Amino acid sequence: MTQKKGTTLLLILSVTLFFLASFVVTTVRAPAGPSYTLGASPTVLNEEEGNVIITFTITGGTANTAYTFRFTMTKPGGTGQAYVDESFPTDATGGYIQVLTYPNNTQTWNPITGTVRTDLPGNYTVTVVETAPKSVTTGFPSATFRVTSVLNVRLITPIQGSTIQRETTAYFTATVDDVNGQTVKDAQVSVSLPTGGQLALTPTTPSGTYSGSYRVQRSDSLGLWNISATAYSPSPSTTNNFGTYSVQVTVSPSLLVVSSLSTYNQYGTPTGDFSPGNTLYASFTIAYPTGGYLTTGSFNVHVEDPSGTSTTTLSSIYDPTRNLFYTPSGFQVSTSDTAGSWELVFPAQSLNDSYGNTGPTTTITYRFVVHQQQNQVIINPFYYVIAALAIGGSLGTTVFLKRFNSTTGPFDDLFKLTGGEMQPPTTLMIVSDSGAGSTTMALQLLYRDLSRGKFCGLLSYDAFPAEVSRKMRDMGWDIAEYLKTGQLNILDCYSALAGVEGSPIRDPTDFTEVSIQVTRMIESAKGPMTILFDSVTPIFN
Repeated sequence: MTQKKGTTLLLILSVTLFFLASFVVTTVRAPAGPSYTLGASPTVLNEEEGNVIITFTITGGTANTAYTFRFTMTKPGGTGQAYVDESFPTDATGGYIQVLTYPNNTQTWNPITGTVRTDLPGNYTVTVVETAPKSVTTGFPSATFRVTSVLNVRLITPIQGSTIQRETTAYFTATVDDVNGQTVKDAQVSVSLPTGGQLALTPTTPSGTYSGSYRVQRSDSLGLWNISATAYSPSPSTTNNFGTYSVQVTVSPSLLVVSSLSTYNQYGTPTGDFSPGNTLYASFTIAYPTGGYLTTGSFNVHVEDPSGTSTTTLSSIYDPTRNLFYTPSGFQVSTSDTAGSWELVFPAQSLNDSYGNTGPTTTITYRFVVHQQQNQVIINPFYYVIAALAIGGSLGTTVFLKRFNSTTGPFDDLFKLTGGEMQPPTTLMIVSDSGAGSTTMALQLLYRDLSRGKFCGLLSYDAFPAEVSRKMRDMGWDIAEYLKTGQLNILDCYSALAGVEGSPIRDPTDFTEVSIQVTRMIESAKGPMTILFDSVTPIFN
């Protein structure tokens, strides 16, 4: 019995010791070593554009222990190296996350060789080793990132394939992004010009947008214009990041515009009416649609008769004193030229400056009238008697006319008597009964000469000047503009006869005083002048 108890006790003790030995081994088994991770973000970036974020993680290290690690950056092809030491304590779990940046970091990177910059394209490699509390150089990860010099440039305007006319403004808008699609705000951007030069664009909104404008010159090359937008960054460097983008547009000619086309006679008087013996001259300007005038070259203007046949061509030159083109050799009207409406003609696209700009877009015409003398007719002997009386009355070449056939055209009977239109010097006296219309006819003759560009004077003995103007205006002959320009002068002789004080002529019957005023009128006129004396009746009453 005692022996059995002893055996049982020994067995229980042995089993107990066996289980105790198994638990100790499991608990004190040496733990695994710490693990590490190393990453770089972004994985690609442009030269000299911002920092790379390097993230280092330790897990499973000794809890609450200060560690020191050395990070080494190697540039592409070993062209440079730098290091930085980072110290930090692990937490209660033996872990920690350390963030550092390259090339700018809180702890400065120490160069070993080369520069501490992202100034070269290629792969950059960062490695790490432990230097404290003990030196460990194996089992650590590495990380890489890539640096590129490529920029993404886009030219928003002008649009590919568009047409830009000379003398108009081309507007440029470009955007610049880095390799990660982020806007580049510090780029140096320019576009190529037709002349071969470069136009710098300026930053605008939104961020990463650059703009500028260029006025296409009238001398810039016609046809295709390859616009290349070029960007460098960071400004002002042109050795780091680079990008380009191109569009093609077409440069079209500017349009030449003919304006101020007019005619004048051999006396320099603007007029649109010409008779045999008159010489017609033309003047005009040639402008660009957006401003500025053509001041060089020689251009032809065609003279066409009423049938549309070109009878002659006048060549023009530029007059810098008058700022216009004129025809130094005029067109002399002869008796063989057809009476009626003639035209000066610039055919469409007949003009071309020295740069290939053309115009006008449509045919430009200017109408003028050629008058011919009426055929000679047999004059009623009654009028010879009147003419004889005029000569006998010491009126020189004065002609007295009393009545005209009202069924004929204006002045037809008059011109039959005079053998055609009157040429200077001529004196004409119109005599009629009171109220028969002699003043009206005289004023109509006066207005006819005014409309033909002739200078005229009126010695008004029978009405105030304002009353004369009103009367002519009521009959459709507005002389206000002629008075304003000085083409017509009215000498007020009626005010003194009516007893108005301060009249310009003190004594209208003093022909010395009147002749002085008339002489001044004639001297101020350019060429022959028509003088109307209306009427002589108040002088002798």
